[in-house]
Amino acid sequence: MDLKMLMIDEVHNLLAGSYREQRRFLNMLRFLANDLCASLVVFGVNEALEAVRGDDQLARRLDEHYLPLWEDDVEFSRLIQTLIAAMALEQRSGLTVASLRTILKVTGGVTSRVFIMIKSLAIDAIETGEERITDEAVQAWQPVWAKHAWSIPRQPIAEFG
Repeated sequence: MDLKMLMIDEVHNLLAGSYREQRRFLNMLRFLANDLCASLVVFGVNEALEAVRGDDQLARRLDEHYLPLWEDDVEFSRLIQTLIAAMALEQRSGLTVASLRTILKVTGGVTSRVFIMIKSLAIDAIETGEERITDEAVQAWQPVWAKHAWSIPRQPIAEFG
């Protein structure tokens, strides 16, 4: 196997384990990176910092990087257009600038929240037979269940590399 990089997502979940389980997992990460001679990349939310900092040797090997929040710009518009196109709706969804700004405001510019919102809007469009995401749907959209009831974070989400 010619493995060059080992990527682990949601590393913050290791905090759910006992102290001993956390230590074992962090030791295993170091062992894998050493044994496979592979770069280690871990991703997670801000709590991931706490998880990785639990092992000084591992923490020294990783640099902290933060994913920036989306802003009201052309790149955000392209992201929304790309996501909507990937939803394979039968009709074109031509959203206005006001709708794009609403999406940005509701999601706080957090990528995963943007994906959740667009996916939910697409599902609603299919279920209602509209087959497109409308400005009205964007303005009326509300998170449906508790895991979508978010507040805007004060700092960006962490990415380690």
